[in-house]
Amino acid sequence: MEQNVANQDQRYGISKPISLNPPTPSEQQLSAMLEQLLHRHNLYESEEEAAKRVSVLGRLNSLAREFVKRASLAKGWDAAMAEQAGAKIFTFGSYRLGVHASGADIDTLLVVPEHIYRSDFFDLMENILREQPDVRDLEPVPSAYVPIIKFELDGIPIDLLFARLAMSTIPEDLQIEERHLKGIDEPTVRSLNGTRVASAILSLVPNVANFRTTLRCVKLWAKKRGIYSNALGFLGGVAWALLTARVCQLYPNACPATLLARFFRVYVHWKSGDVTRNESQPVPVLLCPITEGTLNLGLKVWNPKKFPRERYDLMPVITPCYPCMNSTFNMTYSNLKILKREFARGLEIATRVEEREAEWDELFEAQDFFGTYRNFVVVRPLAVSEDEHRRWEGTVESKLRHLIKKLEVVPHLGGAHPYPKPVPAEDGSNGIWSSNFYLGLIVEKDPTRGDNTVLLSGAASEFAEMLKQWNQFERESMAIEIQHQLATDLPPQLRSRKRGPGRAKREREEDRPAAAAKQQRVGPGPATGETAANGKGGGGGGRAKREEVSGGGAPNGASSAAAAASAGAPFVDPDEADDLALDGGGGGAGGYRTETVPRQPSAAAGGQVK
Repeated sequence: MEQNVANQDQRYGISKPISLNPPTPSEQQLSAMLEQLLHRHNLYESEEEAAKRVSVLGRLNSLAREFVKRASLAKGWDAAMAEQAGAKIFTFGSYRLGVHASGADIDTLLVVPEHIYRSDFFDLMENILREQPDVRDLEPVPSAYVPIIKFELDGIPIDLLFARLAMSTIPEDLQIEERHLKGIDEPTVRSLNGTRVASAILSLVPNVANFRTTLRCVKLWAKKRGIYSNALGFLGGVAWALLTARVCQLYPNACPATLLARFFRVYVHWKSGDVTRNESQPVPVLLCPITEGTLNLGLKVWNPKKFPRERYDLMPVITPCYPCMNSTFNMTYSNLKILKREFARGLEIATRVEEREAEWDELFEAQDFFGTYRNFVVVRPLAVSEDEHRRWEGTVESKLRHLIKKLEVVPHLGGAHPYPKPVPAEDGSNGIWSSNFYLGLIVEKDPTRGDNTVLLSGAASEFAEMLKQWNQFERESMAIEIQHQLATDLPPQLRSRKRGPGRAKREREEDRPAAAAKQQRVGPGPATGETAANGKGGGGGGRAKREEVSGGGAPNGASSAAAAASAGAPFVDPDEADDLALDGGGGGAGGYRTETVPRQPSAAAGGQVK
């Protein structure tokens, strides 16, 4: 049931409302049009799917109790005590907020008693899940900022976190409160924050129904525009929910159409930026005053005055319950600039929609990522088994923002824009599983600069070495390749269908005789047998987030880069010479690569990746 209309004496959040105006008939009509759009995009699940989710959550709760029982028995508990130790599954994220779409994953939290450890979770619980015949795409990511296991259970995608409370048993009616934060480690605090934050958000907005509709629109817009990803340095679901909730507080009586338009107006003008670039100090987005808690637990709370590093947060969006944290700590400067550009675009279109000069569909047009950039860095995790590749890919994705930050300081680059999904490549048919992450390079053109070369090998090699420090990295069965690739050399299914200036000319000349060097596929060196950076198109990746397009086959650009590099010269594509030239990178193969990944035994294996 919707909450009552706010009046002048009511206050939501940390400031008075900007407007208390109720919706006009025109605004209500625009809201109805938004609802129709959401239904067209399949953002509401059926009753059958909703019932299936409830059933899957019940089963997951039973598996959680079985996990604690087995772990307790292994630690010497008797059968009766192990049975009573208990466990409980909590939900958070879009499912808890009531804004999940059809087919979306469910964010879950497994709460266990104090004698069960995270190592048990990534050992025994993982094994229990593997025993289930309808569990697919199991992907544990223990090294993530919030350690997680991802999988599908009976066709429903699940993200499962772990929290160990300072309690001997977990009662079935447990509700997470501040007192449960006592005596636990920082990863557990972060895990518990999800379900507490979701509950707090719903309690702090003036109208839950309008908040949910507006948030559905914001999430759809962000995904269509390629800016929905916490791991890649954009904003994740929590941050988008907090931004939307704040606008609801500022316009407590507005309908969803007005809230969506005001969303863009508020954040296009919000003070954010990088103080190291002489930009103003960002203003945090808050739903309520930051609290130090009531139990004197001493947990770290976001405070740029106390913790100097937090002065450099680019657009702090603070969670509303103790311990208050910045939900956008991953954000990169490149992505902040892209966000500001998208806010401005959103405001321009929403204003025209309100004036009946445009339709809502224009706002939600998908970004033409591969048609926007002419140069890309391609990051490619490879492994000799599907399971290893899934884990390796998840780790690479969680660290990719570090490469973006390294590229931001490369001379003559304005940053890098990550494509928010990996794109599938090798599927194991040749003994190798691999995938590509694409970064569109933002080149700072300077006509006064004689040398157009942009050196990327330093950033690439540093990032690859960082990845190899992962404690589960297997030198004999995993590898990482990082290469430059031109838009003209993208796999056909990724190329933009929109032809920009000069694009038709470049496409016509792809088959010119001089392209023979481009068509070679770089293999292992004759002496060392190391994996060459061959730059094949495509990529692959995690479960529900995987792009449904394949990019297999060797792209041309990387091999031509290798040919030029082997001749001792930086690669300059004739059609792109006025834009960018990239160095050949590690090993003279057009990029950086790690050690050899041996193939699985097969007739054509040859013992190594070719």
